[in-house]
Amino acid sequence: MATLIGKTEQKDYTGTKAWLIARVSDPSQRSALPAQELRLNEYSKKLGLDSELHSFDETAYKEDRRKFQEVVKEIAHYEGGLAVVVFDKIDRFTRDASSEVVRILKDRVKDGKLELHFPSDGLVFHKNSPACDKTRLGMGMVFGEYYSAAISDNVKRKIEQKLHDGEWPGKAPIGYLNVTKPDGTKDIIPDPERRDYIKRIFDLRNEGETFRSIAKIIKKEGLTSNNASRKPLGRSQIESILKNPFPYGEMKYNGRIYKHRYEPIISKTDFLSAQEVNKRQLENKNKKDVKRRYTFTGVAKCAVCGCSMSSYVAKGRVYMKCSQAKGHCPGTNVSEEYVEEQLNDILDHLVPDDATCKRIYEELAKRRNDSQEYFVNSIEEVRQNIKKISRKEATLYDDRLCGRITVDTYDKIANDLKEDKERYEQQLLELTANDKSFELDAATLLWVAQHARELYKSLKVEQKTRFLNLLLSNLKIQQKTALPSLLEPFASLVDGSKTLKWLPRPDSNWQPRS
Repeated sequence: MATLIGKTEQKDYTGTKAWLIARVSDPSQRSALPAQELRLNEYSKKLGLDSELHSFDETAYKEDRRKFQEVVKEIAHYEGGLAVVVFDKIDRFTRDASSEVVRILKDRVKDGKLELHFPSDGLVFHKNSPACDKTRLGMGMVFGEYYSAAISDNVKRKIEQKLHDGEWPGKAPIGYLNVTKPDGTKDIIPDPERRDYIKRIFDLRNEGETFRSIAKIIKKEGLTSNNASRKPLGRSQIESILKNPFPYGEMKYNGRIYKHRYEPIISKTDFLSAQEVNKRQLENKNKKDVKRRYTFTGVAKCAVCGCSMSSYVAKGRVYMKCSQAKGHCPGTNVSEEYVEEQLNDILDHLVPDDATCKRIYEELAKRRNDSQEYFVNSIEEVRQNIKKISRKEATLYDDRLCGRITVDTYDKIANDLKEDKERYEQQLLELTANDKSFELDAATLLWVAQHARELYKSLKVEQKTRFLNLLLSNLKIQQKTALPSLLEPFASLVDGSKTLKWLPRPDSNWQPRS
């Protein structure tokens, strides 16, 4: 007869159905799992239980927590008489177990269908347990929950400290790699295999490509995930990359933003531009009437009444007509193709001659010399503003330490100061980089002017719209004639070119001379 010794009531457990549960739920206990299994098996053999052993390493396998719950459901539906569940200690029963799991097992005990055994604590909990055993179980559960909460708090504090130190506490996002340095310290570096793909993804988004189209393009170009599967990235993964500030120098954790100490892959300007595209495309997606993009949407206006021209498709071709928002208008319909042919003629005449290029360079050089004092004064002013913010941050931190302000107030003010400081730092970066800005602007201007037609032809619909908004201040449609007005500095190029046979005033509508 196999009996439980040391209790007021000895009981024969030979052949009793039993579940032996070995669990670990934090990394510090992982090595203890085999020892738990050994003690549980010895206990089962001692009592002659008809047992089955279940081990759950919930630190390494998230699936194990779900499996544990499934075992508990199996126990709850057992109808073969009295059953036994054996945990090594009380905290193995309660720690990181849901309240539902605890309730189910305790209800089975209350109904007299189950006993809970904790060999290492010398406790058997059953329907008729005395008050002292119930108290021991209750206290063990409280201490188990406290220990679990204390571990959780310590982990959170460590993570918070890492974040404030600019360290990412987990696996690096795609485009970066977790590495171990020769001295044993952990670090994160740009992934040489994928960093250029991340730049490419942001460039494509800023050109107006959708998440889905970017996924297709980047798949053809060879980007794969940074896990063992090395599968191509899907639409949702592309969206996550584009919304993650990590590549430009900040990390988002639990809704808060922290600066990190790792090498950026893209500029903050590229990231913010991508967010604007995200916002714009989301707004368009939410408009039920937005089904197709048209080149001249928001660009062309009716010369008769001033209303916007609306686009539509007929017989496979795109046409424009006055939207008649102000009432009836006699304006005629015109095809996009015909308007684009007229614009191509304008783009051809945009190429400046050598004399115009020389005059532009001379004028820009003169302006540069006149602007040196402005830049020197502006740089000093911005630097002083950065110093003021740094002093405010130091004072704010002292106020937090002394308890003069709450943590929430500190976080709000500190975040505002951080944004102001970043804005001034960006201004300083732009100002100090301006030594060659005039030459660079002139070179870019002339290149765009010389390649305007071929550049326009190569663009997609949304990109054509953006290009026209950069080139034109106004585009009116009168009958079937396009009447564009150029923006500066392109208007000055046209005004200075002797080869053009168009109206000389840069701010007037262009019209061919008869």
